[in-house]
Amino acid sequence: MAIGLKNESDSAELRREASLKLAILARHLRSHFDSNVSQMGVTRSQWTAIAAIARHPGVTQRIIAGFLEVSEVSAGRLIDRLCADGLVVRRPKDEDKRAHAVYLSEAGVALTSRLGEIARANEAAAFAGLGDADIASLVATLDMIEGNLVRDRARGGQQREA
Repeated sequence: MAIGLKNESDSAELRREASLKLAILARHLRSHFDSNVSQMGVTRSQWTAIAAIARHPGVTQRIIAGFLEVSEVSAGRLIDRLCADGLVVRRPKDEDKRAHAVYLSEAGVALTSRLGEIARANEAAAFAGLGDADIASLVATLDMIEGNLVRDRARGGQQREA
């Protein structure tokens, strides 16, 4: 049991508070970034797709749909819009002519650079007052939480309070 906690109920309440704070923080981070990129006329789904394509050039519509947690049809419409805006291009995949690989265009690469600048400014604001050791500790803790959730999902979500 953690130091300063009187009983298991206190521990459960602390975990609940941490879970809620993580969810709220994730929403704040997205909203802060959204408000800054909206001035460029880019929506959350657009910048998320662009970021996924930038990290995984040649990605397929199916994989983009998975990244965005949307249907393939929705991802296809989004990609159509990004193509029409000149931000991405589709090319037939060499190994499967029915599938298309999606790449950033020159305009998409330029937009990614601007999005990166905004992300760095947002990160500076979010992590103001924290040193590298604090951030490294936070990353390690978040990695542990992520690992716990991945393992729990792999077991079918059967893990309960230990």
